[in-house]
Amino acid sequence: MLVVGWSGPPYNGMTTATEIACNCLSGEFDVALLDIADKRDLSNVGKLEIRNIFLALKHAVEFWILLWKRNPEIVYIPIAQQTLPFLRDCLFLIPSRLAGRKTIIHLHGGYFGKFWEGSRPIMRAVVRFALGRAARAIVLGECLRNLFDGVVSRERVVAIPNGIPDFASDIVGSRSNAPTMMYLGALMRSKGVLDLLSALPAVREQIPEVQLILTGEWFSQDDHAAAMEIIRENRLESCVRFTGPRGAPEKYELYRAADVFVLPTFYPNEGQPYTILEAMCAGLPVVSTNVGCIPETVLDGETGYIIPKHDVTVLTLRLITLFQDSDLRSRMGQAARRRYEELYSDRRFSERLIATFDEVHLEEAFR
Repeated sequence: MLVVGWSGPPYNGMTTATEIACNCLSGEFDVALLDIADKRDLSNVGKLEIRNIFLALKHAVEFWILLWKRNPEIVYIPIAQQTLPFLRDCLFLIPSRLAGRKTIIHLHGGYFGKFWEGSRPIMRAVVRFALGRAARAIVLGECLRNLFDGVVSRERVVAIPNGIPDFASDIVGSRSNAPTMMYLGALMRSKGVLDLLSALPAVREQIPEVQLILTGEWFSQDDHAAAMEIIRENRLESCVRFTGPRGAPEKYELYRAADVFVLPTFYPNEGQPYTILEAMCAGLPVVSTNVGCIPETVLDGETGYIIPKHDVTVLTLRLITLFQDSDLRSRMGQAARRRYEELYSDRRFSERLIATFDEVHLEEAFR
């Protein structure tokens, strides 16, 4: 099997996805990895620039070499949902099809339908050619099964939620004495960072000791400057801590120090954030938005709260409710942990992913 994926740094959802998929599959298959990571920061993602073009062509050549040398039966390719990144993916998808390989595509977001609908006819033709013969198309939840309508037939679309290793046994000790909320992910406007900072002054009025931990890398200088302005205007310096990007095990210690996980995202490409699963694994109630597969993952009123996008008022009220009611916070955290164990462990993910690959393997064997 040939896997196309990313390694860190920088660390993000796709590097996590690659690591977990390789770990799951390597026990059952002979796996070769083509690492297509750009080791620069996140501001370079998706841009049309000389180095990105060079890297795309370099990775295309490496892909052809692996196709020839390793002769894989199955090629596994996570796909993008925007024009330029998808055209980069075509450097792997089209050779795989022309070489007669069974291709499994994996969509880690929820924007593909809008990308498809908004594409020009020539781009649609490219998408159909690149994906139309895919053996399977994996989406993150039942609510996203229709994203490939018009491109891949429904019977070849499989819903496989993300899964992560259980790191809770590595978390030792009680929660932090100071009431603490945590955000982990790319620090960007569309992930809700500015909304969260805007909600913090009102939360502090009711919970004066509250602390906010922001973990991740800034996506743009404009977003960074806007966040710093909110902090200065509201004198939040003493209660906001930026840690920068953190990988395991450092981020697990940050989950240990938190009481509530917050991700008020309105990012259009959102799928099922790994950070939400990590928070659930750590037994934290989650406050997030009705985007992608998040409402399938976080049960509103049971394992956390689902709030409207851009609604700072509701975000503020939900946070105050959680910090004022420790029993509610504990019940939701325990329910989140149980839901993780039942649905989102790496074991459950492995079972689903391997079953899908086995189906494709058997189809090939009996073709």
